[in-house]
Amino acid sequence: MWGHYEMKCPMCSREMKRKTGKYRYTESGLDNVYLLGVEIYKCHCGETAVSIPAIMELHKIIGTALIKKDRPLTGKEIRFLRKNIGMSAKGFAEVLGIDRSTLSRWENDNQVLSATNDRLIRLAYSNFRGIAQSEIKQLMKDKFKEIKPGKKGPAEFTIPITEWADPEMCAI
Repeated sequence: MWGHYEMKCPMCSREMKRKTGKYRYTESGLDNVYLLGVEIYKCHCGETAVSIPAIMELHKIIGTALIKKDRPLTGKEIRFLRKNIGMSAKGFAEVLGIDRSTLSRWENDNQVLSATNDRLIRLAYSNFRGIAQSEIKQLMKDKFKEIKPGKKGPAEFTIPITEWADPEMCAI
């Protein structure tokens, strides 16, 4: 149910209506991330706005979900991981020991990522993110063997707001 809230539309300056709900978070660069419990504002003119608290923490959770998923990384996921650790394409390619054009082809899904390079990207991300060595070992021991090349496409990630944001921050 849409309720009124004191937020003005950036397009027409009218009051926007608010609801708490599920939001497809395409601003992350990924098409398969859904946020539950976020405030969504909609205006009569058609403009929509969303309040997403603690974005840095949210992106850490998304990154962790990506490195633990049982499917090969997609180009968009590689780009998300790279950007999430604040690396340029040139810098990330250098860390991986590959040419910048190879990384570009991976990120644009124009070249298949080998299983070895998939794991290397996950490990590089884990290291830059400061994930504990024990978690990285567990990832290598258990999760890597679950990655199946036959499982194509991104898995859907639905993340409740309570997993990344302080409930008091979200209270209106």
